[in-house]
Amino acid sequence: MDTATTPSAPPAARPGGADADSARAWEELVTSALLGTDRRPPTGPTTSGTAQDVPGALLDAAALHTVRRRAGLRPGPAAPPPERAPEDPRGPLPAAARVRLDQLLAGRAAPSPAGRRGAAPDVAELLPQWLALANELGYRAPPATLPALLDAARARTDLRPQALRLAGPRGLWLARLNPEWKFALRGTGAGGRLPSTEDPKEVRALWDEGLFAERVALLTAVRTRDAAAGLALLASTWPTERAEDRLMFLDSLRTGLSDADEEFLEAALSDRSRNVRSTAAELLSALPASALAGRMAGRAATCVGLDRTAGSPAIVVEAPHECDAAMQRDGLAATPPTGRGERSWWLGQLVEAAPLSCWPARFGGRRPEDIVALPVADDWQAELHAAWCRAAVRQRDADWSRALLGSPAAPPATGPGTSSLAERAQLLSMLPTDERACWVASFVAAHGLSEAFQLLGVCAVPWDEPLGAAVIDALDIARDAGSYPWSFSGVMGLAERCLDPAAAHRLESLTALPDETEDTAPGAGGYWSEAFRRLVSTLRLRAAMRAELLAERSV
Repeated sequence: MDTATTPSAPPAARPGGADADSARAWEELVTSALLGTDRRPPTGPTTSGTAQDVPGALLDAAALHTVRRRAGLRPGPAAPPPERAPEDPRGPLPAAARVRLDQLLAGRAAPSPAGRRGAAPDVAELLPQWLALANELGYRAPPATLPALLDAARARTDLRPQALRLAGPRGLWLARLNPEWKFALRGTGAGGRLPSTEDPKEVRALWDEGLFAERVALLTAVRTRDAAAGLALLASTWPTERAEDRLMFLDSLRTGLSDADEEFLEAALSDRSRNVRSTAAELLSALPASALAGRMAGRAATCVGLDRTAGSPAIVVEAPHECDAAMQRDGLAATPPTGRGERSWWLGQLVEAAPLSCWPARFGGRRPEDIVALPVADDWQAELHAAWCRAAVRQRDADWSRALLGSPAAPPATGPGTSSLAERAQLLSMLPTDERACWVASFVAAHGLSEAFQLLGVCAVPWDEPLGAAVIDALDIARDAGSYPWSFSGVMGLAERCLDPAAAHRLESLTALPDETEDTAPGAGGYWSEAFRRLVSTLRLRAAMRAELLAERSV
């Protein structure tokens, strides 16, 4: 048999002597095992006895030789020890908070029978809040929890920024020793690996030599501290960057975007990549004083105006008849999506990119709320108002957002400028947090919770008192209606994470099992009681978590 197809001799074997004999015996055993004892009977003690005993004897001999081989191996040179873990100057967690972190990292409580969630809090869903508060207070993770913390960050990308921040430099040191945690060493997850933005030499070195994700994270960090320095860094290598990289780098300019970026962005309108040109145009349109915004305002003014021939004020629209080369250079896409008309597609892009400040003068000095209240001729209202909504979000204009939202008491589908709750949610995010909460509270009071989920998601946490009270009242009304709580499970989940823990006392009365009537779904009261008990226990757990983290601060 060709020995090249058989396993090699033991590593410790040497020519001649006992080691050579052992190696030859091992080769004989391997060859007999591969070919079969009938075709290649082994030599030595295994040949004694009947033919039926030979296979068993061969295996016994192989076991014996295996032990001999392992016992005879000589230790290799020791690997160099890893570098010492860096120091983390942040303070340690209070004792109770350390125990709580272990519980949160262990995951949610065991599910109740029949697949029901039961009344126990879902502790895994509280981990993001705990991490955020611990980082806000400047704590470091206990060394023993670092493996579990990195495993949690690997499994849930939403946890990564906060988990890696808590893990700190020791977490990154540990991540370098395990390939499963290599995600922590990439991009924004590298956290502590980024040089100080005040060290130009280190910044330059990483920008020239770093991985792409590290460079994106670095550019964002530099832009946050010094927008002009970030722009200069990007401009220094812009001509040599790949198109897909230029797109991501350009998107980083949203951080600290100002009129000082206009010259660079205007040049990017001539980029060879269509996506880069489109992003540059979008950023320029978010600068109302830019030349591109002025060009868009002029084009939009030729398409939308006040109909002075009608008996009462109205808006008249004449959509563009072509999308010329100049319009395409300024970011307009000439080809509409499937099912969309060309002219309406071009109109929407023009109005979206035009500065909202151009419209009051165009409509006789009217305020935004008066403009959106005007009727629009020839069924152009939906297209026009949708474009204004996108413009308000892009330009972060609170006045236009407020006008397009309209009254929260208006039915969701009939708002002055919105056709979907998703649009309303985007407009709400442009308002101050207290005004946002009051608007959503009024919406919930008027329409209940069935269509409020997206709107609740953009409100600051914990919810302000008007909003929290409105949600609790709406849940009480839904329970009294006698249906099952399953359609409100999303809102219940939000309430567990977003209600102020002080609201727990208001919910106590809702945990009792309600009386069932003829109109009540069978068993619905029990499900509601369980859901409210879970909500109360979760709020109390959140309060306890906060108290544990603040314990040593109040001493």
